[in-house]
Amino acid sequence: MPSLEFVEALARGEELLDQDDLRQAEASLRQAVELDPNSARARSKLGVALARQGRYEEAIEQFRRSLEADPLHAPAYSNLGTVYQEQGRTEEAMAAYRKAIEVDPDYWVAHQNLAALYKRQGNYVEFVRHIKKATRLAAKADPKRRSHTGDVPRRTGCLPAVALPAVIAAAWLVAGRGG
Repeated sequence: MPSLEFVEALARGEELLDQDDLRQAEASLRQAVELDPNSARARSKLGVALARQGRYEEAIEQFRRSLEADPLHAPAYSNLGTVYQEQGRTEEAMAAYRKAIEVDPDYWVAHQNLAALYKRQGNYVEFVRHIKKATRLAAKADPKRRSHTGDVPRRTGCLPAVALPAVIAAAWLVAGRGG
């Protein structure tokens, strides 16, 4: 069972990520990792804080260590894919997103990110398939995690490759329903 200090450091780090206070988030998440070096979630969140500061190689290291701790931690694969995509490593990004979906077929963020990659490649059939899946899965997500406005829940501390509303609109147009 994780210590209260670990739980508080992780929660504080996630909250600071949401507030875009990346340096403070990094400090809190490093504390969480020190308290539980085998926490896949804490390492993945630390990777997000590092990636959002443009420190990609450090982020990749944290995502890899997250996956060493838990090879089934889909957010780490998806976050790794987003960093690879930022670096122009398209094939590695695609492989990471696919692995995230393999370990958690209901992880809508990975479907969303993979859809964005397919769109960039001009593969609209796969784009529409994955964006529809992401939309369905996000809509089914735990209603307790919805915001007070009823918006689709966010996965705190994840790196989305694209904004979901823009992708939904594009999917609507590509599917021929926009006109």
